[in-house]
Amino acid sequence: MRNRLLSAGFFALLIALSAVLAGCGSQASSGSAKSTALFDPDVPRSDAPEAIDAELANRFIQTKNASDKMFSEEDGRTVITHKYGRTVLPENPQRIVVVGLEDTAVSLGIPIAAAHLAPSSYLYDTMKEQGIENIPINVETKTVNLEAVQQASPDIILLRDSYDRNTYRALSKIAPVVPLDLQKEEVTELAAARAIGQSERGEARLRAYYDTVKQARLAIKNHIGDATVAYLRIMQKEIRLYPYSANATNRFMYELLNLRPDPMVVALDRTKNNLAISMESLPDLQADYLVLSSGYGASSAGSTETAEKRYEELREDPLWQTLPAVRENHLLEVDSVIWNAHGLIAKELAIANLKDWLGGQP
Repeated sequence: MRNRLLSAGFFALLIALSAVLAGCGSQASSGSAKSTALFDPDVPRSDAPEAIDAELANRFIQTKNASDKMFSEEDGRTVITHKYGRTVLPENPQRIVVVGLEDTAVSLGIPIAAAHLAPSSYLYDTMKEQGIENIPINVETKTVNLEAVQQASPDIILLRDSYDRNTYRALSKIAPVVPLDLQKEEVTELAAARAIGQSERGEARLRAYYDTVKQARLAIKNHIGDATVAYLRIMQKEIRLYPYSANATNRFMYELLNLRPDPMVVALDRTKNNLAISMESLPDLQADYLVLSSGYGASSAGSTETAEKRYEELREDPLWQTLPAVRENHLLEVDSVIWNAHGLIAKELAIANLKDWLGGQP
């Protein structure tokens, strides 16, 4: 079964690491960011299976700790503290409504009473087959159809916390609301599962995700070694080079898969945001491999067709032909909907893209 993909050795390693983290006074008290950074380009990490196991076991502990800090027990009730305040959680909720956290809910395999079904989403067919009722959302104004939520008679509402406080307040009048940060998909997976009283389901799903990460990392790094990889996104009016560690969209490439970033990406990482680069600076990007998407996510009002036309024009530009990855045909064009989404399912699809492309023959 998928929930048992990882071996018993993983759990033993968790226990050992817990003891180390609790009792190792010198390192724990030093608080050195260098010693714990997972994506410091100046600190090489091993891609041996046992090293990956240790790294992911440590990551599991840190993720679980981050999730646990959100919860408390008060007067026999579980309370979650979040961006907008505190929510007293119902016991054993049966009717779960989801607004913006569809990836998390679907990945957990929980019954969903209603959610937003965007036809362009990678989750659309799955949710449609499950008979989930649709909650209309105005993409441009991010306005949730409250009547549709009310009709679903929810016991609890899982909400992506990118919606504003007014949306949270309006939904809270219908049922208890759990706002979570989808860009922190691993913490959110555990927190969402605990919020509905199914912590074990969340932990099992996260372990399965880490197993997917490990297998992809082994295949990719065994094939390309320390070759550099970068992610470019073509939009209507700009080209974005995504940062090394500061952006949640492609951080998994470096943090989880241990891919090496291009020096230009590392230099620009301090901006802590997506970075639009000029055509004149494009030749400075010397990455061995380039991942490229042209377009927008499922919930964006941007024109994917216009972005794709911009990419067609870019390919005819002489500067584009100077890039090493273009000359060597080391260019992977990916689905912008998937690569601009967040959640374990979206990341697993993106990881599969990279494994199929960079992992060599199975």
